[in-house]
Amino acid sequence: MQQGNRPKVLLADDHHLILDALRAMMQEEFDIHTVDNSQSFLKAVEDFQPDVAILDVSMPGADGFITARKVHERAPNLPIVFLSMHSDAKYLEQAAMAGAKAYLSKRAPAQELVSAIHAVLEGESLLAPLESAGHTNGGRNNDLTARQREVLRLIAMGCSAKDIANQLNISVRTAEFHRAAIMQRLGLRSTAQMTRYALANDLG
Repeated sequence: MQQGNRPKVLLADDHHLILDALRAMMQEEFDIHTVDNSQSFLKAVEDFQPDVAILDVSMPGADGFITARKVHERAPNLPIVFLSMHSDAKYLEQAAMAGAKAYLSKRAPAQELVSAIHAVLEGESLLAPLESAGHTNGGRNNDLTARQREVLRLIAMGCSAKDIANQLNISVRTAEFHRAAIMQRLGLRSTAQMTRYALANDLG
């Protein structure tokens, strides 16, 4: 990422309404470039040289997962975030196999995408390990990424988002994102429930 500049985000979706809405929401914080097909996306990776790429699963010209693999042949270190209407576990698994750092539903709040962008820019991976990708609603400890287990352990110790950010050398925004992701993945609704879960699974 270029120092002193806003992070460069490449956004690909075949619905221009979505592109325009996301650009309007994020343009003050990021340098946004939008495309509406896979061919343009691949070209923009070379020409625009983004710091992170947001890609729809279903794109004109090619499957999004295939496109992601082609991108990583040219830019292996480029973080890719999938934004999709599909929430089936098989899509999460394919995203992990394609080397994506995150997979978000288009039904999620817009701010969640912004938080995910910041997280992957900090080097985070928001996808569970591939072997557990098919069990995202199982409420099991191995459904969490290694970083999410760290965050959950610190929550159980009574740490605030700021404390967690300081200890793990991440931003407060990323710490809060991990907290929300843990609650969603495990079906928990409060800090007390998260603490009980952590203790029950030897994470406290």
